[in-house]
Amino acid sequence: MRILPLLFMFSFTFLNGGNSSYNDSFYTITYKVGTLGFGADLSHSFNKTFAARLNINGYSDYRHMTLDKKRYQMQGLLNSTGLLFDIHPWQNAFLFSWGAYYSKSHLTFINKPKSGRIKVGNHSYSALEVGTVKANINLKRRINPYFGLGLNSVDRSKKWHFSVDVGAVYIDTPKANIQAQANNGFKALQPILDKESQTEQKNLNKKLRKYKIYPIISVGVGFNF
Repeated sequence: MRILPLLFMFSFTFLNGGNSSYNDSFYTITYKVGTLGFGADLSHSFNKTFAARLNINGYSDYRHMTLDKKRYQMQGLLNSTGLLFDIHPWQNAFLFSWGAYYSKSHLTFINKPKSGRIKVGNHSYSALEVGTVKANINLKRRINPYFGLGLNSVDRSKKWHFSVDVGAVYIDTPKANIQAQANNGFKALQPILDKESQTEQKNLNKKLRKYKIYPIISVGVGFNF
């Protein structure tokens, strides 16, 4: 991640090099909704060309869903904070953005079979033998680079504005951890389930290799102050 300090130094060089004045410099707050959840931007426009913003987002969800042909209770948390720099090359609403996000997002899947059989690894087991199968999916790293473009109608002379962001965060490959737990009375089965869980985990991680980019789409409305 050595590129990030260089990225920010490069950005500030541009910001300081702009023809800013007191009348062009101002702050805005924008409330947003999108693929990162609900959030807000605190932005500082240095001039008509350059701006910096702190973007905070969050969202939690709980639902039943299918993962790898198994029925799970899913608990998801989106939690991210971004430091972004905007450039308006034509000094209008159109902009390019770059920066990085710090994320603590994760997904948890829990399967508690009540009847029938459940497959773990290469074999299937009865609901009497297996109490829970739990899968955690986390990002490999906390800090992830971002690039995007968008529209922001912010104007010093106008109180309200709207914004649209479209971009992507490079999250590398998410990592899964799976653990099957034996029921009481079947504790002797636990070493076998541990090995089966490793097989299941390896198979799921292979499927997650293609998910290295997380798309970001958001819309918002805000005001100047």
